[in-house]
Amino acid sequence: MSTLTLRTKGPIQLSLFPGEEQPEPDEQPPAPPLLQAGSKVVVSVSGGKDSICCLLLAIAIYGASNVIVHHQRIPEDWPQTLEYIQAVCQLLGVPLYVSQAHYTGYKCAKCGEHYLTSEAQPYHRACGSREGTYIMMVECLLDLVKWRKMWPSLDVRFCTSYLKRDVWNYWARRNRELLGPAPILIMGERWRESRGRAKLPYIRRRTKMEHVTEYRPILHYRRIEVFRAMRDAGIEPHYCYKAQGMTNEDMYEKDVEGGPRMSCVICFLKPEEQLRASYNTKEGRPLIERGIAVEREIGHTLQRDHSLEGMVTPIT
Repeated sequence: MSTLTLRTKGPIQLSLFPGEEQPEPDEQPPAPPLLQAGSKVVVSVSGGKDSICCLLLAIAIYGASNVIVHHQRIPEDWPQTLEYIQAVCQLLGVPLYVSQAHYTGYKCAKCGEHYLTSEAQPYHRACGSREGTYIMMVECLLDLVKWRKMWPSLDVRFCTSYLKRDVWNYWARRNRELLGPAPILIMGERWRESRGRAKLPYIRRRTKMEHVTEYRPILHYRRIEVFRAMRDAGIEPHYCYKAQGMTNEDMYEKDVEGGPRMSCVICFLKPEEQLRASYNTKEGRPLIERGIAVEREIGHTLQRDHSLEGMVTPIT
């Protein structure tokens, strides 16, 4: 991974309208939500291009002194992702907070159901029992897959809820004093990424955390605009993009969507060619080999009728 350097010396200047053509008036994004006194802006940063672009934009809008970064660490992410995020935050002068999923699996002594809890002691919310038999620890994606005996899917996307959303919520509830009375959570989804994300609003209250305002400032951005925003700030994208076959021309000159994902190496959303590209890197192969071992153990394939092993290894 290359050393990071910032080209910009003064305040970061980014626009909600990064391209040459601005959206039509009825498509223009709303004004950024106002930050209440004593509150913080939290940027959820995965290390991917979209979240780094959001961090740059948050600093441009609210000022670095009002911005902090939170990273939900997943062991199946590309190696050195945390170090990359640490380097970016150091360059931009914003503090970084890191959390990781930590659940304990039990068999309930009262109703017999298996359940996960982030509490220190057994507690089954469904029946109220505080007695149970320990089964296993769950701290990463592959632990979750083994616990549920299935991979995530678009219909049951438990990886996002257990490893991202709930981890952030848990951290935020325990850091109310740090975040203030009305924090703003900035996230990097874009409409062009998927049909599901095409329905997301710019601004809304966070479910079950009404004091938190969710803000997605780059919903309308194109992929090329995100990469160019990083280039203009002098920040090299995470190494995983080039490791999976992208070139500078792909990132900065080709106005297309799609391409390699920053998400965890064995993300179920990745097409076969991206999984194979990941498998052919020294960083990605050990993680995919662990995934293959888990897939054999549970007997459930990563994608319908397509095993992870079959997608990444050539037929002989």
